[in-house]
Amino acid sequence: MAQRDKLWVVGLLAVVGAIVATSVVRWAAVAVLDIPPEFLPLAGPVPVILFTAVAGIGAVGVFAVAGRVSSRPERVYRWIAVVVLLLSFVPDVWLLSEGAAEIYEGATPAGVAVLMALHVVAAAVIVPVLTLGRGGGEVG
Repeated sequence: MAQRDKLWVVGLLAVVGAIVATSVVRWAAVAVLDIPPEFLPLAGPVPVILFTAVAGIGAVGVFAVAGRVSSRPERVYRWIAVVVLLLSFVPDVWLLSEGAAEIYEGATPAGVAVLMALHVVAAAVIVPVLTLGRGGGEVG
């Protein structure tokens, strides 16, 4: 199988795995925690699936670029993933501010913690699948 095809197959597995994992965590969190139904990011499965898919596709693209520009794409990608994961918490924390309360009703510390946990879960699936799945990062 060509390296390019292998990357996209491994990438698809990473994205689908992350969607399944984040969906299960969202379902469990909504069932167990007191998350208001008006908190739209967790109100239904669609936002979690959509945002995980978009982030996952972006992650595969970044891994492909790392493969083109680095002799050690897995290492470079892991560092990029850590930085992006940490930055992804900023908008979540912002949801607890007064300014965000008008836009995202129902944001609670528990709901925001779940969003942050979903970022970690997605990264915990995507990063190892890409870097250990030997997608190679090289495209064509």
